[in-house]
Amino acid sequence: MLFDIISKIRFGFSLIGLWFSLMWKKPIKKKVDKDTYYNEILKLGKKHTGDLVRISKMNLIIEGMENIPDVPVVFMGNHQSYIDIYVTVTALSRKLILIGKKEILRIPIIGQLGREMNVLFLDRENPREGLKTILEAIRLIKQEGYDVLIYPEGTRSKSTQMGEFHKGSFKIAQKTGAPIIPMVVNDAYKVFEDTGRVTPDVDVHLKFLPAVYLDQLSEENEKNIDQYLKDMIQRELDLLNRG
Repeated sequence: MLFDIISKIRFGFSLIGLWFSLMWKKPIKKKVDKDTYYNEILKLGKKHTGDLVRISKMNLIIEGMENIPDVPVVFMGNHQSYIDIYVTVTALSRKLILIGKKEILRIPIIGQLGREMNVLFLDRENPREGLKTILEAIRLIKQEGYDVLIYPEGTRSKSTQMGEFHKGSFKIAQKTGAPIIPMVVNDAYKVFEDTGRVTPDVDVHLKFLPAVYLDQLSEENEKNIDQYLKDMIQRELDLLNRG
């Protein structure tokens, strides 16, 4: 109980520090080029996500970094928890654009960080706006060399069993030819969302599986890429939780 209270207070201070840092950086936005500003904001984001890992006393285990090629990719993984984004941003040091639901904009400070990091906010109730988001992600990969991170389930599972993968999530890889990097997050939901209290010493795995190139798949697997990728990630989840 005491650890939970102290952790939430420390996280609150991290958020406040993030807000002041964002306010401090904002005036330089018009004075530097877009990539320079993005890198400055990414540093702030990584400091905040690293704070959460330390504050929660999470044991973050990262595997498979060698599976990420040095070209723009589409990261696609299971979505257990809000913490998934925190551990992924902590692990990666790349030009990364996240696709998230528009409701994130209503979260104080985090919504502001998302705007400054050029997060693409997806309106799931407006297909036309959703298409614009996907087209912008395609442009960012093709023209600006960004990676894109998207969770095909569209919502958190809070478990080791995934929901259905939305086929529309795969249009980015299909239209750009960018390799898909399957991501496996295990037990992130146990840090907080499982009980509502911060639980220390949780082993959270973040594993990057070998790249999937759509043009190297069989016709059947390419056609059913949503199920193919889901099955791949689920097998890895099952192995991590075996025994």
